[in-house]
Amino acid sequence: MLVLQPEAIWSEGRLQTGVAVAIEGGRIVHVGAPPAGGPVVELRRRLLIPGLVNAHSHAFQRAIRGRTESRQPGRESDDFWSWREQMYRAALELGPEEVEAVSRMAFLEMALAGITAVGEFHYLHHPADGGRYADPDELALRVCAAAEAVGIDLVLLRVGYARAGAGQPPTPWQIRFVDRDAEETLSAVERLASRGVRVGLAPHSVRALPLPWIREMADYAREKGLPLHMHVSEQPREIEECLAEHGLRPVELLEREGILDARFTAVHAIHLNEREIEALGRAEANVCACPTTERNLGDGIVPALELQQAGASIAFGTDSQVEIAPLQDARCLEYHLRLDRLQRAVLHPAGGGASALADRLLRSATEGGARSLGLSEKGRIAPGADADLVAVDLDDPSICGAEAETWVPNLVFSGERTAIRDVWARGRRIVEDGRHPKTEETVADFARVMRRLWGGA
Repeated sequence: MLVLQPEAIWSEGRLQTGVAVAIEGGRIVHVGAPPAGGPVVELRRRLLIPGLVNAHSHAFQRAIRGRTESRQPGRESDDFWSWREQMYRAALELGPEEVEAVSRMAFLEMALAGITAVGEFHYLHHPADGGRYADPDELALRVCAAAEAVGIDLVLLRVGYARAGAGQPPTPWQIRFVDRDAEETLSAVERLASRGVRVGLAPHSVRALPLPWIREMADYAREKGLPLHMHVSEQPREIEECLAEHGLRPVELLEREGILDARFTAVHAIHLNEREIEALGRAEANVCACPTTERNLGDGIVPALELQQAGASIAFGTDSQVEIAPLQDARCLEYHLRLDRLQRAVLHPAGGGASALADRLLRSATEGGARSLGLSEKGRIAPGADADLVAVDLDDPSICGAEAETWVPNLVFSGERTAIRDVWARGRRIVEDGRHPKTEETVADFARVMRRLWGGA
C-alpha cells in the first residue's frame, strides 16, 4: 500500500488539510487519518488534486504547432477554414510510426501538465491513397500505444466521417478520414473494444456526415452505453449549411433526432441560440470547451454562463494542441467572457465564497471531463476512485505566498506547468519532480518526424 501525506487535498469542491491518501491496486482505498503502522510518503508543501481529464484531443495536430501563425499569401484574412488546409498537409503526410511518435509527444506534454486521461477524437484512419491497412485499426492502435507508453489513460473516440459537406464528396485532402459507410465505423468500434481499447463514438459533425449515419451511430452508442462526442456549431458556416440541408440549426437537429442526453458531448458549441442552450441543458448534456484552440482559430466564445445555468456540464479539451495547458483553458473560459461582457467573475456561483469560481473551473477540468468520457472512476479523490493524482508545489514562483484559502484560486488563475511536480496515473507515478522518464526519447523521435515533414535542421 502506498500512503501519500500532502499539505492538503482538493476534491469535489473542498479543500481538506491533515489527511492522507492510501492507494492499493491502482485505486484509492482511504482518505483521512494516515493508517497506523504503514510507511507514509510525506509530500511537504504539496497540494494534491485529482488528475486532470482532457475531453477532446487530436493528437496528430501537435505536428503543426507554430506553422499556421501567419497570413497565407493572397488571402485577405485567415480563419478556421484556411488553418484547416494547412492541417490537412500533416494529416496526409504522416505514416503509422510517425503518427505514434507525434501522439506520444502530445501525450507526454499532457502528463507533464497534470492530465491523466484523454479522449482522443480520432479521425486519421486510412492510408493517404484511400486504401486500407492490413490491420484496419493500425493508426488507432498506434495512438493507443503512444498513450500507454506515456502512462495516461485513453478513451478512443472513433470518428465517423463521410463527406466534405452536404451533397459533396470528400476532397483528396480528407480521404484518410473517410469510411465507406456507417457500418465500417461501427465495425472498427467493435474490433477496438474486443482488443481491450476503451472506446466511444464520434460522428464528426453535421457537415461531415449525412443524417442516416449520425442516427445509426447514436443508436449504437445508446445501445452499448458509450460516450457520444460530436463537433457542434464551431463555425457560423456550419450552421448555415445545416439550415440549408435540414432546415434546422445543429443542436435543433440533434434534439429533434433524440440524440441529446447525459452521454452526449457537444465539442465547442460556440454559436448557439437560446433554444439550443436550453436543449443542451434539459438533456444534461456535456459541452467540451477548448478555449486555447478557439482563441487561436478565431472561432468565438463558448456561452458558458448560459450553458451552466441551463444545466449543461462543462469539460475542457486541448483540441489542436497549439498549447497543452489545461489550467489556462480553465481560466480562459472565464477570461473570454470577461472580455466579451466587460465584467469580472462572470462564472462565479451565486452565494459562493472566495474560492467558488476557481472550484467551479477546476471541477470542470476534472469531474466534468470524467463525466464527458464516461469515466466515473476518475476526476475525484475518494475511496474507490482511480488513483489519478497531481501534486502541486505550493512554493512554485507562479503561486507562492498564498494562504490555504487561496491555494486553489492561485492555482487556477496563475498556476504554470512548473507547479506540477508529480503525477500518478492509477497509482503509478509517471511524472516525478517535474520529469517524465521518456522525455528524451520522445522529443528525439518527434524531432525526427518534424525534420522529415517540414525540413530544417
